[in-house]
Amino acid sequence: MTRKETNLVIIGAVLGTVTIGITLGAVRKLWSWTSAARAEEPLALQYAISSPTSASEQVSNQHEMANEDASTALAGISLTEDEQRSTGLQTTRVERRQLRRELVAPARVEEPETQLMNISARIGGRIDKLYVDFTGQPVRRGQPIADIYSPEVLTSAEEYRLALESRKRLGAAAEPQALAGADDLIAASRRRLELWGLTEQQIVRIPSSAEPQVNLTIYSPASGIVRERRVTRGQYVNVGDVLYTVSDLSSVWIKADIYPADLAMVHVGEVIEVISDSLPNTKLRGRVGFVEPVTDPQTRTTAARIQVANPGMKLRPGMFVQVRLQAPATSSVVVPRTAVIDTGARKLVYVAKGGSDFEAREVRLGTATDEYYPVLSGLRGGEQVVTQGSFQLDSQTRITGGMTGMFGGSKEFQEGKEQPARTQATVSLRADPSVPLAGSKAALHVTVTDASGRPITGAQVRVTLFMPAMPAMGMGEMRESATLQDAGKEYVGSVDVPMSGTWTVTVEAQQGNQALATYRTTLRAK
Repeated sequence: MTRKETNLVIIGAVLGTVTIGITLGAVRKLWSWTSAARAEEPLALQYAISSPTSASEQVSNQHEMANEDASTALAGISLTEDEQRSTGLQTTRVERRQLRRELVAPARVEEPETQLMNISARIGGRIDKLYVDFTGQPVRRGQPIADIYSPEVLTSAEEYRLALESRKRLGAAAEPQALAGADDLIAASRRRLELWGLTEQQIVRIPSSAEPQVNLTIYSPASGIVRERRVTRGQYVNVGDVLYTVSDLSSVWIKADIYPADLAMVHVGEVIEVISDSLPNTKLRGRVGFVEPVTDPQTRTTAARIQVANPGMKLRPGMFVQVRLQAPATSSVVVPRTAVIDTGARKLVYVAKGGSDFEAREVRLGTATDEYYPVLSGLRGGEQVVTQGSFQLDSQTRITGGMTGMFGGSKEFQEGKEQPARTQATVSLRADPSVPLAGSKAALHVTVTDASGRPITGAQVRVTLFMPAMPAMGMGEMRESATLQDAGKEYVGSVDVPMSGTWTVTVEAQQGNQALATYRTTLRAK
């Protein structure tokens, strides 16, 4: 190895040693940082878990939230008389009434299972003739429906004829034992023919008939409608084969679908009226014969079977009808349905406490009639409840938890706000139509008159529609405004009505910097 090559080897070894040293140093530094992070992590985690202050704060916050929800749900509200008029608030006295509940339920006409009958062949043979040859054909009891050719009938008829002739030849002078045997043979032959379905008239004609009895005529054992025909002419049948299925529709079953809330009204033996659009001038009544023990999981209803007479075949299987049941009148303290707010978890009403105070109260109610709920608990007779405007009250109390000032501080109702001086002027409002449709425009006509009744012209008239927030429906408060044009004796314009419900309407009339009048009313949209 030359001196130059030796120098290169030494330099390479030195550089390699330096590189290895730097790498090991970096690895050791990185490992120390990772270990420190791991050491700090369980301490932080341990502190988060074992800190008594954090746990107590969480529990305290949860209790505060629960108490806040409870107080909000049963909060009160205070409204001035002007605010009550503006929201269209109306109250009704809770009183005792005679409640007569009526149940109307959908139903369908069905064939009575107890009045279905199969007509079968009592003997094997060939179908020679069909007197009833299509489904739906009405038949009467005793009506011939088919002829069956059977050699067995011929043999049995001949045996019966011979038995009669043998008995006749014996005469009265024969031995009693021989006469008894001949009579027994006649009875056995006759009995066989009867079991095969031959009528008394057919059996009586056998001895005198010149033609042999080879066909067996099948007669209908009941009146009704042919629901199924299973044979054709020329077909061979065996003993027991079903030829026809007949349904007696002189009375039918009506299956009514009863919801769980109404099930307590329906009892076996109850008289029920049947209503049908196809029978406008006919009243049919029946009795509940059976209430099924199971509920349909799809419709959540229980079927009640009603037996109804069907004169003239007016009710046909498959028809849809309605049933009506009048429950006996009961006396109860009642509250109007319009006063009740059903949150799903409970039912609330707003009770007027006198003056400007209203209190939300939870109530227990019975099954509703068309207009009233019977009160089980929560209200006493004589108390006043809000019947119109309770939904607006409930919406706002859910937002603010009870307040004074309409809708939690709308600008025109803020207490302590300095109002501009007003002159003595009168404002009237007319909407066209008076009950506008949701999503349409309402034409507005406003008149502004002075103290002597003369129209005031040249004023600035602005109309504002307001609806409070409805948290239960996920809706915020809504406002729609319109500035009306001076048309001489009145101010005209239009405003959007985006949704149905009761809107609070504020009409502001101003002339220059002077406020003439402010008028508040309500507008109901559908």
